[in-house]
Amino acid sequence: MQKKYALFFWLVLGAAGLTAQVNADSLWQMWHNSSLHDTTRLRALNTLAFSYANSKPDSARIVAELQLAFARGKKMVIWQARALNSMGLACRVQSDYPKAIQHYEESIRLLKQAGDRSNLASVYGNLADVYRIQSDLPKAIDYISKTLALAEATGDRKKAADAYVSIATMYYEYPGNEGKTLEYLNKARLVYESLKSEVGLTLVYGNLSAVYLDREDYDKALEFNEKTIALQKKQGNTLGLATSLHNRATIFGYQGRHREAMADFNREIEIFSDLGDLEGLADAYNSMGELWLHQGRYILAIDACEKALQTARQMGGPNLEAQYACECLYHAYLEQGNYRQALLFLQQTMNLKDSLQQYETAQRLKQLEVQRQIAFDSLNRVQEKFQLEMTHQQAIRRKDRTVGLVAATGLGLLVIALVRMLYFRRRSQRLQVESDAMARQQLLNEVALLRTQVNPHFLFNSLSILTSLVHVDALLAEQFIDQLSRSYRYILEQKENTLVSLRTELEFIQSYAFLLKIRFENKFDVQIDLPEEVLDHLKIAPLTLQLLIENAVKHNRMSVKEPLVVTVSIEQPQTLLVKNPLRPRTTPAVSTGMGLQNIMNRYALLTDQPVWAGEAEDQFVVKVPLL
Repeated sequence: MQKKYALFFWLVLGAAGLTAQVNADSLWQMWHNSSLHDTTRLRALNTLAFSYANSKPDSARIVAELQLAFARGKKMVIWQARALNSMGLACRVQSDYPKAIQHYEESIRLLKQAGDRSNLASVYGNLADVYRIQSDLPKAIDYISKTLALAEATGDRKKAADAYVSIATMYYEYPGNEGKTLEYLNKARLVYESLKSEVGLTLVYGNLSAVYLDREDYDKALEFNEKTIALQKKQGNTLGLATSLHNRATIFGYQGRHREAMADFNREIEIFSDLGDLEGLADAYNSMGELWLHQGRYILAIDACEKALQTARQMGGPNLEAQYACECLYHAYLEQGNYRQALLFLQQTMNLKDSLQQYETAQRLKQLEVQRQIAFDSLNRVQEKFQLEMTHQQAIRRKDRTVGLVAATGLGLLVIALVRMLYFRRRSQRLQVESDAMARQQLLNEVALLRTQVNPHFLFNSLSILTSLVHVDALLAEQFIDQLSRSYRYILEQKENTLVSLRTELEFIQSYAFLLKIRFENKFDVQIDLPEEVLDHLKIAPLTLQLLIENAVKHNRMSVKEPLVVTVSIEQPQTLLVKNPLRPRTTPAVSTGMGLQNIMNRYALLTDQPVWAGEAEDQFVVKVPLL
């Protein structure tokens, strides 16, 4: 129940809307029936594309492209725009946001040309949704405000209320905007109530419940949740009902009404099982397990979360529900004192989190590459246009030889040329800045991808040591488990942060060093000499020291007679000094691309002060700027 409660965004797919059930075979038959009117056939394709958008985006795109080609052949501008809207939606579902924006913008251009304000309002809303997903609140608000303005201008109160809900959703995603969120939700509520729109009221009541839950006003949250459930039962909306039951169970959990919460979770599980909704089912089991965990009923928590994990694995590939299940199982086994199982699920949690982060980073890199290509193409087009314009103006000047005309025309052309030159140069500079920014963002994402690569051998070695310790020294084994748990908790919690306090990093290093000392016995040590007054106000990139210590262990010999000692001290002004004796291994270690280059790349994005590394007096020295 620690997962963020989300509002539902009103996605305006198109003016025609969609029915709950779509008969694909019937629609295909209508399309292939050439005796039908072109508009009827195009409407069939349009409806089919929408029906595929969420579940089969590739199919939706193919159908929409077929619709677009036919509409272009018939010069039917509005249907071209609707096809582009469908293509934008398919790209949005696949997280290809640059392409989605391109399709939506072209759709908007055609709808403006056709004067179709109703569909234009819908596409503005869809474009706002893409910017909302990308956390570009100003653009999202700008486009949804255009939807609202068109709805109000045409007297479409229903569409205006839908826009209010969308605006509320956008404000909700940014902290400190609860007042604005409630303002727009209540505006929508008043309109829906006057229109007696049960679908709209279901949406707005559910969102009001979510906002009040975030504000810990459980009575208000429950009041609006009950209204949502009543409407969903009346409409026979079983999927929506399952979601609302989940939300009510969450509220009951916060109120300490655990028996009622479990009853709602069980009913939700029945519905999702009947619907075959694996994601909903896994989420329900996870939430149930988490509630059992908070009550200290660990056997029941393990049972629920094992079911969640089994269901999540049926979904295929790494997913958030599997990660939540492993986290719950880790905590449950840890509280039971079953450290071996706890560590097993901690490792699985880490693996899942890293896999998800790598996937998301890879997707962002693909999107950035598309954006960079668009920027470069635009830059090249501007430069080509500028050259053509200058060539054209020079040709005109050469052509006009009349003395009286040259004085007037030459000055006019010079002014035109200068104005155009300044315009194109300014635009070229802007595009170059955008391209540079995208290159920087691409580097940032590449570094983020590197940061997920925590050495798995460390965990395997630690588990091997633990297996030996359990039979030799139970007390030391318990301390080892505690420090290993602290280390991996830090890695999970902090590796996505840009900076942490020096004290936070050192607390982690003490746990990490404890594990290495047990592993290498009397062959390894870390000596830290830092003044207390700098620990809280100076910051460092998380895992920096861990990578440097790992680098020292990996590349240097150690023995009881000559232990490897890594020293950490401070060098003014605000520079961390990490040193270890140079004793290269007989067989050089294979480099993985982590370590120093990782640190240097990260700090290149944080500060102009470089990380320095080199040899000095038989020591390997690294100087890291403290921020």
